[in-house]
Amino acid sequence: MTRMATIVVFAAVAAGGGSAHAITGNQPEFRKLAEDVYVYIGKLNDSNAMAIVTSEGVVLVDTGNNTTDTRALLKHVQSVTKQPVRYVVITQNHNDHSGGAALFSPPAKTIVHERVAKQWANLKPHQMTAWRRRFPERTAALERLNPTDTIESVSGQRTLRLGGTDIQLIYVDDPYNPGDIAVWLPKQRVLHASMAGYKDRHPDIRPDYSHGTTEGLLKQLKAYITLRPQLVVPAHGPVGGGWILEGMIEYLLLARDSVQEMMKKGLPLATIEREFQMKSFSEWDRTEHLPWMAATIHRELQGLGPQAIKTVERRVSGVVASALQDGRRVTVTAGNGMQVVLRVTGDTVFEGIGDRTEVRTGMKVAAVYEVPEGIVPTLGYDTLEFTVSR
Repeated sequence: MTRMATIVVFAAVAAGGGSAHAITGNQPEFRKLAEDVYVYIGKLNDSNAMAIVTSEGVVLVDTGNNTTDTRALLKHVQSVTKQPVRYVVITQNHNDHSGGAALFSPPAKTIVHERVAKQWANLKPHQMTAWRRRFPERTAALERLNPTDTIESVSGQRTLRLGGTDIQLIYVDDPYNPGDIAVWLPKQRVLHASMAGYKDRHPDIRPDYSHGTTEGLLKQLKAYITLRPQLVVPAHGPVGGGWILEGMIEYLLLARDSVQEMMKKGLPLATIEREFQMKSFSEWDRTEHLPWMAATIHRELQGLGPQAIKTVERRVSGVVASALQDGRRVTVTAGNGMQVVLRVTGDTVFEGIGDRTEVRTGMKVAAVYEVPEGIVPTLGYDTLEFTVSR
C-alpha cells in the first residue's frame, strides 16, 4: 500500500469512527452496584472504573478514560464518602485505565503487576514528561518522582483487606499477559474483568501482543467464570451479569474460527484483515480494531511470537481537520494538503493545551509522531509531542 493510499484509509476510518449502536450513554455514569461499591461507566464505551469504599479508605479500580474522567471520578467518590483514596489498582497498562493514577498517587499507592512495574521503570523521556504534566495541580508533587516511586507490584494473586472488606486481585498467568489484573469482591460477587471483559465494543488486540492474545484472554475468561459473579464490570461497555464473560468467549472463539477458515483457503493476510468483519456482532462499535485483531489471530494460529515493530519519527505541521473520541484521534491537514491521522494518548506531551480533550477543529498544530515499519496502524500514528499555536 502506498503512503498516500494509507493516508486515505486513515481518513476514511477516522471520518466514520466505527459503528456505534449498542453502546453506553453520551455522558459518563456513576452509580451504586452493591453496598459500598460504585462503578464509573465511561461514555460511548470508554473505559470503566470502580470505587470500593471502606472504613479505612477507598480502593479505586482504574482511573477513567481521560483526565476529565479522573477528576469527575474523584468528585463522585467524594460525594459518597469522606474517606481518602488509599489504593489505585490498575487492571491493564493502557492510559485509558492507568493514566489518572498520578492524581491520587502519592499519597495513595498504585498497585500493578510486576510486568507493568518493569515497563514503568523503562519509560521514555516523553512518557515521563507526560506523566508529570498530566495534572497541572500535581506537577510540583511529581517533579522529583518517578512512577515506580508510587507503586506496589504483585507477581500473582493478592488479597487486600481494608476495613473488613476483602478485595482479591487475580492474575491469570500467561506468557503474553502484559500484566492484566482482575478485581473480585467475593462478598458482593462483583468482578472487574480487566482486558478480558468487553461488551458492545470490539477489543483492541494487536499483533505485537502488547494487549495480550485471544488465547490468553480465553484463559482469563474461563478462570473468571468459575467465580460465578453476579455483576461484571467490563473494561469497556455496559455492566451486566456473568453472561458477559460467556459472550466474550463466544466472540473470541468465533473470531479465531473465522481467521482459521480463511487461512485454510490460502488467503493472504491483507485479504484476511479486509474480510474479517465479525458480522454476528455488527452492533458493536470500534470496528477499526478488527484488522489488527485479525493480524493477531493470524500470528497466534501459526504459533508465532509477538510481531517486532520498528518505528521512525516524523513531524507534521498544519491545521486540525477533525478531532474524534475526545481528541484521541486527530486528523491534521498539512500545508501540502496531505492528511495525517494521529493517535493522541496519555503519553503525548502537550504544549499550548492541557490535554487531548481540548483539541478543536481549526487549531494550528505541530506534532511529532511514530511511523511503524511494515504495518498500517489502523488507530492512527502514535503521537509523542503535540503543540498548539495560539
